[in-house]
Amino acid sequence: MKNTTSPDLLAEFAKVVVDEADPFPFYARARRHAPVFWSPRIEGWVASRRSEVAEVLEDESRFAPLMGGPGSSAIHGRVILHMEGREHRRHSGLLSRWIRHRGKLAGELREMTEQITARLLDDLPWDRPAELHQGLNTSLPMDVTATMMGIPDVARFRGWYDAIGKASVTNIRNDPEITRQGVEAREALGEYLAPIIAGKRRRPTHDLLSELCQAEIDGEPLSTELIASTCSLLLAAGVETTSRGLSNLMWVLFSDRDLWEEIREDRDLVTLACAEILRYLAPAHALVRKAKLDTELAGVGIGGGDKIMVLLASANRDETWFESPDEFQLHRFAESAFRQFTPRADILPFGAGKHHCTGSLLALMEMEVVVNRFMDRVRWAEWVNGPPPMTGYSLRSPAEVRVNLTPA
Repeated sequence: MKNTTSPDLLAEFAKVVVDEADPFPFYARARRHAPVFWSPRIEGWVASRRSEVAEVLEDESRFAPLMGGPGSSAIHGRVILHMEGREHRRHSGLLSRWIRHRGKLAGELREMTEQITARLLDDLPWDRPAELHQGLNTSLPMDVTATMMGIPDVARFRGWYDAIGKASVTNIRNDPEITRQGVEAREALGEYLAPIIAGKRRRPTHDLLSELCQAEIDGEPLSTELIASTCSLLLAAGVETTSRGLSNLMWVLFSDRDLWEEIREDRDLVTLACAEILRYLAPAHALVRKAKLDTELAGVGIGGGDKIMVLLASANRDETWFESPDEFQLHRFAESAFRQFTPRADILPFGAGKHHCTGSLLALMEMEVVVNRFMDRVRWAEWVNGPPPMTGYSLRSPAEVRVNLTPA
């Protein structure tokens, strides 16, 4: 079964996975002709239809997170992504008390996000082009995550964040230099966090890191290494979806003045736009799992231990699930926009099942605040040299959003 897929489709995927081809035409062909196929390029299976992608993500009895190797998140250390069952529920609950708590999201976390957004918008230039991907869309969730955790000197994280992120799920080529730089950054982050963690164990303050330092599971405190690994994961995962989701949304809005004006005039549409952009241009295109036992997927035999890459962005364009999937339709989720950020979502940018991203509601709140406050201050944003290309594969967005701003 591993060599029945057409050579042309395999060659196309080999280009897509290293960002040498537009992925969406390939996704459509894969869904039609080979919804589950073996790829020699990644030495694993690939699933492209929403039904099989959701099946792999939701069925813990047959599929599990990938613990190591290319496409894994092992660079962070052992984290919630690698846990299952009762252990996963316990650790997820610790984080949920902050990043899924409705009261905190509507109260202190939103106020913090508003303050950080205002500061970043104050720093934007009006007399020359502004670059928004790093200057606003990445800086905002990074500052929010660090402040929420009670970690000082957020500026030091930018270099570590970049190196750790590149060595994580995006390092599909298993580039040894990227891995080396990521390991060094992760070690530096751990050394930086160790005395902070020790201090918060002695004198906790009102922040997520202090709560982790005071938490116990089965009567035992969390280890310093586990807490540092959780910080590493949150600084990566807590940034990527918001950052790339915002930049992808700006990529659409700044290319369609009518759409921009419609949302700017009716802010109730902001949540709808946030949900639809995560479907239309998913920040994360792929996740990797492994089979726990011999099984089948769409009638294809999968061996126990085999790696399986699930194509989230392809699932989000599945024509059997979404009408006109290749169009950005602002009102697509008019009756269900908020649900798209919960485990009951139709879209899959946050995964599915018990491993549905714990921070999805935080990402929604951050995106809503940035879009609203940006529109409050900006009448129009015009591309400097036209819309930039999308870059990256596992994580995908424009590398920069460079525009001239007209004040409101």
